[in-house]
Amino acid sequence: MGATMEGIKFNYGSVRSQKARISIKFSKNWLLVLMLLVVTLAGLGILLIIIGYAIGWVFIGFSVVPAMIVDWYDSELHHLAVNKNPKTIDDILSGEVLGRLSPKPTPKEVANIISNLYGGQFFSLRFGIGSGFLNDCSSVNSNDADILWKIAGELCSQANSKNISAAVLVVAIIKMAPNYQSLLSHLQLNIDDLVNGIQWYDHLHDLMISNRRPRRNGGVARDWSFGWTPLLNRFGQQIGNNAPLFDLVAHDDALDQLIGIFSKNGRQNALLVGQSGSGKTEIISSFASRLLDADSNLPGSLKFRQVFSLDSSALIAAAPDRGGLEQLVPRILNEAYRSKNIIICLDNAQLFFEDSIGSVDISNVLLPILKAGNLRMILTMDEQRYLQISKRNSDIANALNRIVVAQADKSQTFDIMQDQSVLIEYDNQVIFMYQALAEAFRLSDRYVHDQSMPGKAIKLLESAANYSQNGIVSAKSVRLAIEKTIGVKVGVATESDEREKLLNLETLIHNRMVNQKRAVNVVSDALRRARAGVRNENRPIGTFLFLGPTGVGKTELAKSLAEIYFGGEDRIVRLDMNEYVSNSDVKRLIADGADNTNSLTARVMKQPFSVVLLDEIEKAHPNVMSTLLQVLDEGILRDIRNREVSFRDAIIIATSNAGANRIREYLDRGYDIEQFEDKFIDELISSNQFRPEFLNRFDEIVMFRPLNKTELLQVVNLMIAAVNKTLALQKVSVNVADDAKEYLVHTGYDPRLGARPMRRVVQRAVENTVAKQMLSGSVEPGSVVEISLEQVKELIDSKSKADELAVN
Repeated sequence: MGATMEGIKFNYGSVRSQKARISIKFSKNWLLVLMLLVVTLAGLGILLIIIGYAIGWVFIGFSVVPAMIVDWYDSELHHLAVNKNPKTIDDILSGEVLGRLSPKPTPKEVANIISNLYGGQFFSLRFGIGSGFLNDCSSVNSNDADILWKIAGELCSQANSKNISAAVLVVAIIKMAPNYQSLLSHLQLNIDDLVNGIQWYDHLHDLMISNRRPRRNGGVARDWSFGWTPLLNRFGQQIGNNAPLFDLVAHDDALDQLIGIFSKNGRQNALLVGQSGSGKTEIISSFASRLLDADSNLPGSLKFRQVFSLDSSALIAAAPDRGGLEQLVPRILNEAYRSKNIIICLDNAQLFFEDSIGSVDISNVLLPILKAGNLRMILTMDEQRYLQISKRNSDIANALNRIVVAQADKSQTFDIMQDQSVLIEYDNQVIFMYQALAEAFRLSDRYVHDQSMPGKAIKLLESAANYSQNGIVSAKSVRLAIEKTIGVKVGVATESDEREKLLNLETLIHNRMVNQKRAVNVVSDALRRARAGVRNENRPIGTFLFLGPTGVGKTELAKSLAEIYFGGEDRIVRLDMNEYVSNSDVKRLIADGADNTNSLTARVMKQPFSVVLLDEIEKAHPNVMSTLLQVLDEGILRDIRNREVSFRDAIIIATSNAGANRIREYLDRGYDIEQFEDKFIDELISSNQFRPEFLNRFDEIVMFRPLNKTELLQVVNLMIAAVNKTLALQKVSVNVADDAKEYLVHTGYDPRLGARPMRRVVQRAVENTVAKQMLSGSVEPGSVVEISLEQVKELIDSKSKADELAVN
């Protein structure tokens, strides 16, 4: 539009500018006065004529003057049409802006004007771009107005707007600022988002106008043409009487296919197949509404037909067994057939084709009706259920005209979200920001697995409405909805306590485990990168291979992370890879949660924010390892149903005892781990214990060294601290003498097993002693149980003798 203008000047004296200023001066009060004057003069004139006074005609004549003014306002001033061949900017400026401009407006003046108009308020509420933001971007130089008009004209063409509205000028003013990209980045926006905002504004404006128009839907004459349908009215619901708020552009193809099927001869049925959330039900509602719209472009054979959706739950409740349904359903369908102009809809039709809880298989009743094709029917099914049913009974698939409802893409989902948000706003008394919609698409795509687009994005918007702040649903509201419902941290760390935890992770972890500083450092760094927003979002938070002997802290570090950062030791998905040693175990690894709740995919789908611990990875079958390659590289694993399960919010830790003796050998010869680490990894590859492509997928390969006796003493202290933590509820504590601790270390030390035997020794010598004293009543609340070297020796030595006797 801007390209067709001869110039970019503003003509204050043009006829259109004058009309716009007159329109602004017309207030609602003036219009009301004029309309009252018309009614009063005309009414008085008619009354005078009735009682015999000819002067009444004069009053009627005078009433024409204010009537003409009102008509002039409605036809020319209120909705000021743009000039078809614009020559100056005032030819295409919206009347509400044009009528408020001074002869030589500055960009700042324009900013102040549009801030108080609906277009400016729209961007303030939806994008966070208020009057202060616009003032900072705008110039006080009137010569810069020509630049503003030029940019506005280009944006008007880009957004395909009918005129240069206040919304277009908001974006134009921002684009004039030399550093506008930096300013927008603080709001998590770019210029394309603002152009989308113009289109959203125009679309909502058009919706308001279109919904004011009366809709012809056949009325009483339509209803008289139908037969008597008592059962259908009881178990079904007529849909389509109310026009949809918006057209689902993403589903135009499916709608056209539906119209085509029911416009031609042949089997008059259709099956919409798609994932939950893809919009199958909405397509049928839109189709039903189009049939009842007298202005829609449809064949005469389809005009004013009604779509009745049968309530499957009500049907099954009324006739819960197969025999009852086999009698009830044909009676309902016969009513529909006799009426001649009813289309039956079976939403979630799989409920009538399989026997399970809440469903009854009556395919023997429905199949002949579908094959005959005389009764017009629309069915919907979940994609996976359809595959299962058609595999079991191919006749069903052959009898139906299948329409695949694909998942909406990003652009289509945004259009639908923008429209649906209006309904959600009305129900929840909130306002959605554009950033909330963008975040809802991003996070639902990543975390919501049981639905497809656009359904899952809309579902997240509905949840986010509960986390609004002062009635505004922002991107933060959407992140809160995900965090509260799924338990995953998705934003950048902002709270001071979390930042403090991240900066001191190493210290917090070492409160639970001893040494292994390098391993603790690398996993702590990975978490800091994730929460600072600088990691690769398309991979797991971190992937680590822990190598070393048994009992040196590999599993303990994973547990520490789960408790300290992820919120508890239950935030760990642990798999013993000893159980995945055959090729057939791949299926068990990726099994559907409905069949196996302990599969890796099912557990991570349920708890995506966690530590995934793959213990003794070297024991897994090669095909199991190959399956895990995609997880390590892309953070995605497809389950048996081909659903993507995200591991991108997990830390993946694989542990291995491979080469443990070789590690001890190097250390015994005086090498530090850093000196032989690369050589040792090469040895693992050469010995075929791990393939290079598997090892290369890990962010870090960390070697754990065996613990010495000094470190084992620290382990004993941690174990005793854990005992005291447990006893704190009973107001009892235990104190073990230092020489007794040293004896525990001496007894429990095994260079092959590390700290693992220590737990059994501490349990035997400390926990058993405390338990016996508490049960005997010799320990009262507030007391300290002292354990000496002699007590420890007696307990351990007696157990050792008993073990020797058992062996002999």
